[in-house]
Amino acid sequence: MSMMNELAGLKNENGKRKENFFIRFVKYFIPWKGDGFSEVVRKIVFAASIVVFCISISDLSDYLNGNEKTNELIEEMQTLKPVISGSSTGDNAQSVDHPSGDDSQSGEVPPSGSSVEFENANAEVGESWKPLLEVNKDVRGWLSIDTFKDSNGEMIINYPVVQGPDNDFYLWRDIKKNYSGSGGTIFMDYASSIVPGVRTDNITIFGHNMLAGTFFARLEAYKGGVDFLKANPLITFNTVYSTTEEKYIVLYCGLFNIYENQDNGNVFKYVGYRDFDEDHPFETWKEEMSKRSWYASDIDVSENDQFITLSTCSGDIGDMRWVIVARKLRPNEDVDALVQTYRERPDEEIYFPQRWIYAWGHKKVKRN
Repeated sequence: MSMMNELAGLKNENGKRKENFFIRFVKYFIPWKGDGFSEVVRKIVFAASIVVFCISISDLSDYLNGNEKTNELIEEMQTLKPVISGSSTGDNAQSVDHPSGDDSQSGEVPPSGSSVEFENANAEVGESWKPLLEVNKDVRGWLSIDTFKDSNGEMIINYPVVQGPDNDFYLWRDIKKNYSGSGGTIFMDYASSIVPGVRTDNITIFGHNMLAGTFFARLEAYKGGVDFLKANPLITFNTVYSTTEEKYIVLYCGLFNIYENQDNGNVFKYVGYRDFDEDHPFETWKEEMSKRSWYASDIDVSENDQFITLSTCSGDIGDMRWVIVARKLRPNEDVDALVQTYRERPDEEIYFPQRWIYAWGHKKVKRN
C-alpha cells in the first residue's frame, strides 16, 4: 500500500507520470526537443552568460592574487631603497667599470629578454644600491613623490626604476623579470642615459595605471586641480650615480594621444625628445608641452636643464596618455616662491586631442 502511494506521488492530476526534478532542471536550461525558437535562444544566452560569469570569476581571482603578490614584491623592494649620501666620495661609492657595446644608445632595439648593461662609462655607483642591483642589474634609479602619502603616512609613488632592452620588456614583467599581469614595473626609456656627463636631456619613465592603485595610477591625482599640484610640486629621481638627492619641480601636466586617428592625424611623439637637437628642437618640445598642460607657472626652463617625463595611461579615456614633466631644481632655487606661481589654465587655452573632445568636450575632466 505504501509503495502505491509513492508511485501515485509521481503522477500529475491527469494521471501522467511526472518527470523527476533533475530532468526538469536540465530541460529548463538546455535546448530540448520540442522547444520553440525563442526558448532555444533564451537557453543559449543563459548558458553563455554562465560561462562568461565563471571565466570572470576565475580572472578576478587571478587578478586579486596577482595584486597581492605585486604588493608583497613592492614592499620587499622598498626595504631595499638606497640611502643617498651627501658626499660624492667615501664609503658610499665604489668604482665600477662598465662594459661597452650597449645597444640602448644605438637606436637599434636589442632582442627582447636580453640584459641591458650600464652605458660605456666609468662612474661611481653608490654602495647602497648593491642590494637592488643583486635583485636586478637593470635597476637605474628610484622614483618617489615624498609629499604624496596615503592615510597611513606611506608614500604612494615610491618605486625602483629599471631599464629594459626596449620599451616593451618590462610592461608585464616585475622587477625580478617574472611575468606580472598586475602591472609589470616602473621603467625608463630604453634609449636614455643616466651616466653623468652623457645624461639624456629628458628621460621618460613609464608606469601602468592599475585599477588597484599601484604604480602610476595615482598620478591622475594631478588632474584634481592646482591645489594638489601646489601641495606636491616635487618629484625625487635618484639614479645609481646620485651623490645627493635629485629633486625635480613639476612643469607640465597634460594629455597626449598616441595614434593619429585620435587627433585628426596629429601625434606629438614626446618620448623621442630625449636630447634636444636639430631634429628634436627644445622650443618645439616646450611649445607642445606647454599648450597641452592643464597648469601654468612662472618657472623658467632652458635647454640646458635636465628633465624627467612620467607617462601613464589616462584612466578617463582609453589609449591616451597622462603625462607629467618636471625640471631638475637649479642650485639655490626658492621652491616656495616657484610653487606660488602655479595657476589653473582656462579650458579654452588648453590643447585637447580630438578623441578627448569627442568623449568629454573641450574641458578638463577628472573622474572619481
